[in-house]
Amino acid sequence: MPRPIEADVHSAFMEFRNAADEKCMSVQCLFCHQVRAKNTTRQKQHLAQCTQYLAQHPEAAAAIKSSLEQHAQGHDGSAAHVSGGHGGVVSHGPGGHGHSHGHGPGQDTGGNNANLNAGGQMPNQHSATTNAGATSVYPEPTSLDPHQHTNLGFTPNARINGTSTPHGTGTPIPQHIRPMSGASSAPPAKRQKTKQTNPNLPEIPLAEVHAAFVEFQAKEGDKCLSAKCIYCNQVRAKNTSRQREHLLQCPGYQATMKDRIPANNLLHHFDDDDVAASLALPTPTLELDFRMSIRVKPKINIGNGTYGRQSWISCIGGQWAGRWGKGNVLANGQDTQTSFKGTETKIDARYLIQTNDDHPALIICKVEGWWVGEKEIMERLQDPVAADNVAANRYKLRVTLKLETGDERYEELNSGVWVGSGCRRGAEIVYDAYRVN
Repeated sequence: MPRPIEADVHSAFMEFRNAADEKCMSVQCLFCHQVRAKNTTRQKQHLAQCTQYLAQHPEAAAAIKSSLEQHAQGHDGSAAHVSGGHGGVVSHGPGGHGHSHGHGPGQDTGGNNANLNAGGQMPNQHSATTNAGATSVYPEPTSLDPHQHTNLGFTPNARINGTSTPHGTGTPIPQHIRPMSGASSAPPAKRQKTKQTNPNLPEIPLAEVHAAFVEFQAKEGDKCLSAKCIYCNQVRAKNTSRQREHLLQCPGYQATMKDRIPANNLLHHFDDDDVAASLALPTPTLELDFRMSIRVKPKINIGNGTYGRQSWISCIGGQWAGRWGKGNVLANGQDTQTSFKGTETKIDARYLIQTNDDHPALIICKVEGWWVGEKEIMERLQDPVAADNVAANRYKLRVTLKLETGDERYEELNSGVWVGSGCRRGAEIVYDAYRVN
């Protein structure tokens, strides 16, 4: 007998072939774009857990919630039955004991001792009482653990899986008490296996999964292909999801992944068995955020100090502009410079910048870094006239910048990190600030 077509399931996925000669299809969820091998049962499980699908189909989410509540009620009822809370046995017809699971109308919720034997003892086994020729076909789960894990992957969905109702009553039957052929009671919920993977390694792209396996036909006439891992030579049925899971556990592939981590390619690196050797950290990116031009007074030489020759350079004003606004650099900022050997100068400056808002905000800008170059170049830069003729690539002026403000409109600046590049032009110092993302 052919299997029924699950129209709702198939309409939620797009089918395709990864290669022209492949015989097995792959599918992609239209809601979260996850790719997996075509398998109707697993596609149902996926939709029951797909956040985007449930958000667009509230009736499906409601069915799942209702199913979970039925599970909880069924578990509570089973626990009360096992503990003997009512002193009777289950009956599914009129006149039975008052242990109700909603299997049909006409249950006696008042309860009586009709099922007790003459000695007032309970029967040794559960038996369904037959009244008026009505016999229950839904066995009672006699060994259900109320704390047993519920497999959400098999939660019935009214829109996808459909729901069964006993004798047309309209009441859905909970998953754990649905009849099974050849069994007197429902089996316990299936526990899913937990696969040990390395969460530190990055997610494997789909193209790389296919590149890690050699596909072949194990036997002539087979419709489905097999795949062999090129790192450990393990052979398995072709299945993209399981191939990706295999790679996350394959020692040969994981060793290759570790080699791709930049920190493991340094001259000195961590040992292979150290957890730091398997961490794939995000790489920061730089984005030009604002430019600041500062007009300064002539340098005042203080003389040699404990750490070098010191000098002060006072700010008389300036301007700034960037992604989040523009404004002025207020006067009275201070740059303290310490020179070493005539080729290296440490920068330690504080400036106060103001925005052009109707109600201006004040922001403190702290600049720290180094000004490094050949001795002849550094001497020319001290002369405002000669500095205009020195190209910025003849020396290095590299700084870090930090912004601080108490204005709520710009409070996100307090947690930012900037690095900058600068140059000297006559009586001006210009900085480009790059935000670290």
